[in-house]
Amino acid sequence: MIEFRQVSKTYPGSDKPVVEDLSFEVLEGEICVLVGPSGCGKTTSMRMVNRLIEITEGEILIDGEPNTAMSGTQLRRKIGYAIQQIGLFPHRTIADNIGTVPNLLGWDRGRIKSRVDELLDTVGLSPDEYRNRYPAELSGGQQQRVGVARALAADPPIMLMDEPFGAVDPITREGLQDEFLRIQQDIKKTIVFVTHDIDEAIKMGDKIAILKQGGVLAQYDTPENILSEPDSEFVSSFVGGDRVLKRLSLTRVGEMDLEPANGGTDGLLRIDEGLTVKDALSELIGSGHSRAVVEKDGENGLLTFEAIEDLMGGASGEPSNGGESSA
Repeated sequence: MIEFRQVSKTYPGSDKPVVEDLSFEVLEGEICVLVGPSGCGKTTSMRMVNRLIEITEGEILIDGEPNTAMSGTQLRRKIGYAIQQIGLFPHRTIADNIGTVPNLLGWDRGRIKSRVDELLDTVGLSPDEYRNRYPAELSGGQQQRVGVARALAADPPIMLMDEPFGAVDPITREGLQDEFLRIQQDIKKTIVFVTHDIDEAIKMGDKIAILKQGGVLAQYDTPENILSEPDSEFVSSFVGGDRVLKRLSLTRVGEMDLEPANGGTDGLLRIDEGLTVKDALSELIGSGHSRAVVEKDGENGLLTFEAIEDLMGGASGEPSNGGESSA
């Protein structure tokens, strides 16, 4: 678990903090996404976890211990770090890049090779094909996968991810997001994830911390609660006017209660139960159909506009109060 306790950061020569009185908890195995406008202190907040930036006031606890209990170098070797620029060493092979931290920790060569191959498999790259390549021989999306593998190499309990999918095209980005969420179901790391994209925050986060200028926490909650009950006009505005549609991205079609598809279903649009309701709605509208067949648990159900409207019913509320959340 990671706990921020009244954390502030003010740089020398400035009388204004870039992060002010930040307090929240990230539970073990959760993805916490820091999001907000440019200059709101989200990357600074994340970098204070592994002490790439030192705290001015307050403290950050990791499993109940201050992150100052060991040297910054020791701390950083225990925390995975993936960044937008990827930062692979161009003169080193993919295997050597992934094995950087295990090598620093003194792992033997056989153990490092086994871990490298395991991680290449995990991120969807064939070890035989990619192990001995160099970064310049890979696409941007493949390099991002290697960057994630390197962050996971020493099996750290905590990962910091600073816009890790931000440097690739939207289609590749969506695939990388899906792949990482699939991996996270197995590895259950505790993750602090920085993005400027509220849609990515909603998709990736178990919890979302929305920061405003000055590094002040505007709201910390689940994506569902932030979309349905924004704490302030600032949060409501930042999330956007399409909050109802955004909520549909949190639910898979297979999670809905669908009416049985009695009778013939020939000629009806078929939709995979794994699609988000938002994507399913797009398919319905794009195809000109008002209903579709979904196979769920071996049975056919009907997805209709009415069912989607029922799901959307509770998502149109206004901000729950006019103030700002302090924690």
